[in-house]
Amino acid sequence: MKVTYRNEIAWLAALTALGAALRVFHLGTQSLWLDELFSIAIARRDWNAVIYSTAQGDTNPPLFNLLLYGVLQFGADEIAARAVSCLFSIVTIPLFYALARQLFDARVAILATLALALNPFHILFAQEARMYSLLAFLALASFLFFLRVWKTNQPRDWLLFALMQTLAFYTHSLAFLNLLALDLFALMQRTTLRARWRALGVAHLGVAILFAPWVIVLLQQIARVQTGFWGVPPSPLVLVTTPYLMLFSNTAPILFVPLGLFAALALGALATLAARRASSSEALLFALCVAVVPLGLFAALALGALATLAARRASSSEALLFALCVAVVPLVTLFMISLARPMFVERTLIASSFGWYVLIAWAVMNVPPRALNRGLGAVCLVVMLAALANYFFNPAMQKPPFRDAARALVAQFQAGDVVAHTSDSSALAFRYYAPQLPNEFLAGDPDYTNETTRGRSGRIAGLVPREMSEILAERSRVWLIVALDHNEAYQRAQVQAFDARYRRAQLIEVGKIALVLYEEKR
Repeated sequence: MKVTYRNEIAWLAALTALGAALRVFHLGTQSLWLDELFSIAIARRDWNAVIYSTAQGDTNPPLFNLLLYGVLQFGADEIAARAVSCLFSIVTIPLFYALARQLFDARVAILATLALALNPFHILFAQEARMYSLLAFLALASFLFFLRVWKTNQPRDWLLFALMQTLAFYTHSLAFLNLLALDLFALMQRTTLRARWRALGVAHLGVAILFAPWVIVLLQQIARVQTGFWGVPPSPLVLVTTPYLMLFSNTAPILFVPLGLFAALALGALATLAARRASSSEALLFALCVAVVPLGLFAALALGALATLAARRASSSEALLFALCVAVVPLVTLFMISLARPMFVERTLIASSFGWYVLIAWAVMNVPPRALNRGLGAVCLVVMLAALANYFFNPAMQKPPFRDAARALVAQFQAGDVVAHTSDSSALAFRYYAPQLPNEFLAGDPDYTNETTRGRSGRIAGLVPREMSEILAERSRVWLIVALDHNEAYQRAQVQAFDARYRRAQLIEVGKIALVLYEEKR
């Protein structure tokens, strides 16, 4: 079925409206959590302090915090704090359609954009006061301008490409992974590269010059990450689980997880079988993209070399190769880096999801047997919708209810009480939601005594750990707030210490957050 220009506009408008509605829906319903509270604590300072605090306490550059600083001048509730992320996630939808349409036909672009509009992974970060939606938008914009210059070689598009890459570099320290994907694609297009290598080099030089003011800070941040980051070397299974998360997030109901995995892997297997029988190098290239799931890293790289050679003369092989590089190169590169320096976090690869959506949409529409593949695509859509509903309406899948816990404490608080927190998450949250209370953060958290990245960020955000004896001096009543979100053994030991010294007078549980009132023993 041919899609007319007028129908394309209607589809794009409808998909953008749908995606916008889902991103705005319940935007302020969930409480802010640790990472968001850190960003807000930094962004509430003057802009010079925002830059300095980001340099000292964060692992990323300051662009998002500066944008957040501007928004917080007009309000400081959950909706205001998440407005930057929500806005950039919405405008990403039509931009992604433009990218998919430049790569393939309208049918593939519509299906891929539908996957983005409904995608719980992107909606989650659209409703979080962190930089990931901004990173996705800037990386996507750089992808689009790169495709344009690769065809037209227009100076204006080269300038815009370099600008978007620079802004992405100022958004996240791992933005270079997306540029690496484009560079690898360029190296595989040797004929075009001969005519573009000077302009490509100048663009890289421009990015380097514009980002140079932050390089020294970045090196300091990298050194701190190497000594105090909380990550562990990733399992090879992340090569499977990361694409799954990009499709369904981590909110799919447990009964739907096998269904989603089956549909995604079945699509890959059928596409691989089709590639064996087909003379089309398009199918062979698609087999490469799914090979990274069942066959692993090294098989994927080997197939990639063979597929690239086989696909050089195919009419759409360039588009498939481009989408494949965007999807796979950052994932594989970050995996390999993390084997030596653990820093693998799936959300930092959010821009890679665009490659996966395009490739899956292309497979559903083009790889035989089409009826079966479209059925599998429908199954993926059902799992996506189930994950989305679970995210919105299942409290167990949502952020900790710090706002409700703070309100519950305010209602019970009496003059002379003190509030002690075993977790930095609750300490920051109660300082935000109940700043009138005497909130204190107990000393002893291993992340703070060992100077980890988390501990350093908390100190920059304003958390000053205090000894129990100092907090409880001359106090007859103390509220202990326990949110078992990390270092559970340490937090349970703190509870035992309070039980030994005081008598429990009241217990309020809000979700998994415990508010325990202790009084002196008589």
